[in-house]
Amino acid sequence: MDFKDIIFKAIISLFAVFYYFYALVISKQVKIMNKTLQDKYNGIILFVTSLQVTVSLIILIIVLLVVFFI
Repeated sequence: MDFKDIIFKAIISLFAVFYYFYALVISKQVKIMNKTLQDKYNGIILFVTSLQVTVSLIILIIVLLVVFFI
């Protein structure tokens, strides 16, 4: 394992962690918006937000598994 590989894995790991935190913050904002603003599309927006959090968590798990075990 050379230096470039270590740097690449560190950068990818940081991006995955930041994306997960970004998805959590957006999810919190959408939940607050849902309480404040009533609209017929709130269910779809909440579904897409929860899907984004789920996908970001899956990406984070895959990246961490690849970084530490491969």
